[in-house]
Amino acid sequence: MRGAGWLLWGACLVPLFLLSRGYATVGVSPFYVMDVVAVFALLATLRMWGPLALSERRLRWFRAVAVGLAVMTSQAVYRGVAAGYPEAFKGVILGFYPLLGWFAATWVLTRPVEEVLRWRWVLYVPTIGVVVELVLGTPLPAAARGLYLAIAGAFSVQMRHLGNSRLLLWTLVGAALMTAIASKRGPLLAVVAAMAATALASRSSGRRTARWPVLSWSLATLGVIAVLGFSLSGGPVSDMPVVGGLAARVSRSHDPSSEAGANVELRMGMWREALRVVGEEPLLGAGAGRPIDVIGHGEHLNAPRAGPHNSFIGYIYYLGWPAGIAMTLLVVATLRRTWRARHHLAAASWFGATVGVAVTACTNVAFETTYIGLPSWLVLACAYALVGVPEGREADDVSPPRADAGRVPAGRSVARAGRPQHSFPTVPVRS
Repeated sequence: MRGAGWLLWGACLVPLFLLSRGYATVGVSPFYVMDVVAVFALLATLRMWGPLALSERRLRWFRAVAVGLAVMTSQAVYRGVAAGYPEAFKGVILGFYPLLGWFAATWVLTRPVEEVLRWRWVLYVPTIGVVVELVLGTPLPAAARGLYLAIAGAFSVQMRHLGNSRLLLWTLVGAALMTAIASKRGPLLAVVAAMAATALASRSSGRRTARWPVLSWSLATLGVIAVLGFSLSGGPVSDMPVVGGLAARVSRSHDPSSEAGANVELRMGMWREALRVVGEEPLLGAGAGRPIDVIGHGEHLNAPRAGPHNSFIGYIYYLGWPAGIAMTLLVVATLRRTWRARHHLAAASWFGATVGVAVTACTNVAFETTYIGLPSWLVLACAYALVGVPEGREADDVSPPRADAGRVPAGRSVARAGRPQHSFPTVPVRS
C-alpha cells in the first residue's frame, strides 16, 4: 500500500508538472482527475497516517487553520451559489486543498527521509514540461511554470551543496527557456527568490558550501559576457537573447499605456476593489465566485471570472478577514519554522520552496486554482511539518548550555566545536 501511495502521488504530480493546466483541468469543475488521484493516494495510505491525523503535534496549528478554512469555505460557496456567481462551486478549492495538504503532510511524516528523497527525480519534470510546451507550441501558463521551477530550484540548490549539480543546471535551463518564451516578471522572480532563499538558509546554517564546478562557472561567465557585449553594441534591449523580452517589459512597467504598465495598474485596481467590497462583509467575505469589476481607461479591465490575482487578498475577499489573516499567519509561521530549523538538510530547501510559493501568491492565484493551488498547499504543509526533522531538535537548540559545554568531544575538531552538527549516521571505529 505504501508503494501504491507513492505511485498515485506520482500519477498526480508528474502529469501536472509536465502538462500544467492541460492536465489539472481534466474533469468536471470542481471535480478534477488530479484531485481524485490525490484522494486515492491518501486513501491507499490511510492506515499509516490516519491514526496520527488528529494527534501529530507538529501539525496542530496547520490542522486548526485547515479545518477553519474548510468551514469558512462552506458558507462562502453556499452564498456564492445562491447569488448565482460564475463558477462559485469551484471555490471548494479554497478549503479542500488545505485539508489535502494536512493529510499529505501527516503521511509523509510517517516515512523515513531516505524514502522521500528517492522521489526527487520528479523535480526534473518541470523543465521537461517547458520543453514539451515549446516543441508543441502550446500556450505557456507562466505563473504555474514559475512555481514548479521555483520548487525544483529550491531543492536543486540544496543538492548542489551536497555535491550534485545536475538538477540545478537542468532547472536553470528550464528557467531560461520559460523567460525566453513568456517574458513574465513574476514567474522568474519566484524562481530566483526560491533559489536565493535556499542558498541564504544553507549558508546561515554554518554548513560548508561546496565549490561550484567548472561548468557552472563557465555558463555564468558566458551569460554575463553575452549581456555586456550586447549592451555595448547599442542594439535595442528587446533583441537581447533570452532576457530581451523581459528587459523590455520591465523598462515599460512605469508606462500605463503599455501592456506591462496596464498589467500592474490592473492588479492594483483589483486589490483595491476587493478590499473595498469585502468591507461590506468583513467576517464572511464576498462569497465564492464573486467577480471583481475594475474599470480603467474607459473599459472593463478584468474578466468576469478572474480572481484578484493575490492569494492573500483572495482569501480575504472570498472568505473574510479572519480567513485571510489565518492563511497569512500560516505562511509566516512556516517560513519561521523552516528558518529556525535550517541546520537540517531538508529545512533549507523547504524554506526556499515556501518563499517561491509566497512570491507567486503575491501576484497570482497561487492557492485558489487547481494547477497552482495543489502544489502550493503541499509545499506549505510539508514545510510546516519539517519533513524528516526530529521533533525535539528545535528544543535542544534553545536549551541552556550545560556545565561541560566548553569541552570538545573526542574525535571532533576544535574548529567545529559549538556549531550545530548534522545527524548523519556514525560508524564505530576500532582503536
